[in-house]
Amino acid sequence: MKVLHVINTLSAGGAELHLLTLCRYLKRNNIEPVVACLREKVKGSRSLRLDFDRADIKVIDLDGDSRFDFRIFARVARLLTAEQPDILHTHLPRADLAGAFAHFLQPSVAWVCSVHAIYSADWSGRWSIPLIRMLWRRTNKVLCISNAVRDWVVRNGMPPDKAKVIHYGIESEPFLHPSLDLRAKWRLDGRIVIGSIGRIEPRKGHQYLIEAMPELCRRFPNVVLLIAGHDPWGYAKTLRQLMAKLNVENKVRIVGFQSDIVSFLHAIDVFAFATTSEGFGQVLVEAMAAGKPVVASKVAPLTEIADDGQTALLVEPENPAAFVAALTRILSGPTGRHPMVERAQQRVNHYFTAERMTQETISLYEEVSDPRSKVRAVA
Repeated sequence: MKVLHVINTLSAGGAELHLLTLCRYLKRNNIEPVVACLREKVKGSRSLRLDFDRADIKVIDLDGDSRFDFRIFARVARLLTAEQPDILHTHLPRADLAGAFAHFLQPSVAWVCSVHAIYSADWSGRWSIPLIRMLWRRTNKVLCISNAVRDWVVRNGMPPDKAKVIHYGIESEPFLHPSLDLRAKWRLDGRIVIGSIGRIEPRKGHQYLIEAMPELCRRFPNVVLLIAGHDPWGYAKTLRQLMAKLNVENKVRIVGFQSDIVSFLHAIDVFAFATTSEGFGQVLVEAMAAGKPVVASKVAPLTEIADDGQTALLVEPENPAAFVAALTRILSGPTGRHPMVERAQQRVNHYFTAERMTQETISLYEEVSDPRSKVRAVA
């Protein structure tokens, strides 16, 4: 079986890292993946091109000048003719639009679309949602990365039998072995380090962690907050103004995009994730796999990943005081390995593995390859 994946970019984001893992495991199962990106590079982030090359996965850069380069539609259509895949699998809305055009020209190729997020009112492409929803209905299957995403697409008109949930999966073993000692490099020895990872934008909730810092500093004078993530829209300037207003500039560090997530996670004592909206929340799984106690917003789909009080502490979103209370509970507890950590790692190794994700995806491919499925998709 051959699968042509089409995705917006190869920047090191959640959807792109998911695709890299999936393609590597598809190859192990004798399925040939080919990846086409509308454009490769995104300013301020790392391209995964070399990672795909090392895994011997064919990558085709369609060289789109911008999100409004409509020549991409014809390029994807030509690529579908040239590669002759059994499955067309698109990821993210712009790739879905291009894939829909190619599938219109070659409807005999089964089309799977992955929905990697709940596209909310603050999404820059929200104007296109009615069109994208209509196109999703033309697919053989819509692969939703969480139950929260599935609920959203069904509420917006997707037939329930077309929407399939397959959670992201990771390789957990690498998260136990950092390659760099960032605590030493960043002179963090002797400090209590809270870390957060996420694109620097309002919905990731970094501002709520910063607002929690004055009280945390009062309770733990040697505490420091590290915020990692790339800053595509310059929101870090707003966060720094908030830090100055609260007089915590020397207690909060915005360390930018980190290509080595494992080493970052091993440099911190506790992981805090104050997001207000996620499609899945892979970084939460990664922090759990790395053996870090977790405090996160009690929002779907994070509630699908962690059990409150068992594998993480989940608190009211947009509430700095709630994060203060939960972080205090962890930081005031045992000085060694936190009791939640082992349960969290067991949960990751049971529910969120790359092997499980791949096998479920292969089963979906086999289902949509059935000619009867194609008849139902067009009906």
